[in-house]
Amino acid sequence: MNGEPSVDLPFDEAIQELTGFEVIAAQRHYGTELEHMGGVRSLCAAVWAYRNRVERTDWATVERMSLRDLHGFFAEPDPDPDSDQGKALRPGGARLGGSPRSA
Repeated sequence: MNGEPSVDLPFDEAIQELTGFEVIAAQRHYGTELEHMGGVRSLCAAVWAYRNRVERTDWATVERMSLRDLHGFFAEPDPDPDSDQGKALRPGGARLGGSPRSA
């Protein structure tokens, strides 16, 4: 996605930042409430909205994007603090190798 705009928020947070106008446009386009859209449709709706903020974007352009590009548009979510990766990032947590830190 060279030169593509991207969002510094994970998808779950970015979709909460959509404006009412963007939500209404997505609902009209897909004929259903945002809460009832499947994962791909809500992903396309969010990408469309954020791209449209930078430059006028048509729905077909976004819908032709690969899933990899759609997901890559958003930042990676922070790791779950209870996951192995999240524990490795906590002070005093286990290292990536699984052994606890010695104080």
